[in-house]
Amino acid sequence: MGRTGRERRGASTTVPGILALGLLAVGAWALSQGGATAQGPDPDLVTRGGEVFQATCAACHGTRGEGGPGPGIADGPPVRGIELAYLDMTVRTGRMPIPDRDVGVYADQLSEQDRLALVAYAEEHLEVTGEIPTVEPGHPARGQELYVRNCAACHGAAADGGISGASVFVPPLVGLDGVAIAEATAVGPFEMPAFDPAVLDSEDINDIVAYLEAVEASPRTAVGLREVDQAVAGLLALGLALAASLVLFIVARARRWYPHEPGAYRDAPPFEPRS
Repeated sequence: MGRTGRERRGASTTVPGILALGLLAVGAWALSQGGATAQGPDPDLVTRGGEVFQATCAACHGTRGEGGPGPGIADGPPVRGIELAYLDMTVRTGRMPIPDRDVGVYADQLSEQDRLALVAYAEEHLEVTGEIPTVEPGHPARGQELYVRNCAACHGAAADGGISGASVFVPPLVGLDGVAIAEATAVGPFEMPAFDPAVLDSEDINDIVAYLEAVEASPRTAVGLREVDQAVAGLLALGLALAASLVLFIVARARRWYPHEPGAYRDAPPFEPRS
């Protein structure tokens, strides 16, 4: 028997209804996933970062990152609103925090977990800008050319650091985290200039980091040097000069190797033969 018109209409509306419910379910799932992504970092990590900031940073930089004017080391600049790469680089390389028991800072260098927590806290509460760069595998040969052209004048041909112009101490780059090198290149910390991406882009940084990793893996000389820069050359020259002076002093004061005439022999009267 054939179905009635009402039965046919009910069957025709069932499929679209199921499809609509399916689409609503998919949309709700997508919204939930988007909401989870927009939630930001782990709240527990942010809380831990706040504890780290108050324990190791606030004494000099203020409890809200507004800066902490005070005597000596306690005169910390504001960190609110600075570039995130700058903040992360100073912590990643151990330049911050500066341990000083007089202001209540005891940590020599933050652990990796505490650094990540501090970064999460800065992103949430200190209005930092930018992001932390990433470093990919690069080409050491090309990186050597880029390094010699842009970095060796200050950091040395083998990246061992030394003394640059105006008696500025330049830190070594050998063994440094590649991300820290990328951050320093972008933000220009301390006396170092920042490099525009038109001069050194992310691919260039990858190659420079690959070259520095190759330098780190290369063997040192018998005295532990990969190169002799200006500072080391000056110390070696001073050491050689002092050694030569010491040798001359010893030689001048030493007794001659051939025997002297006895003093009594020179003072005795002339020998007279028997008559």
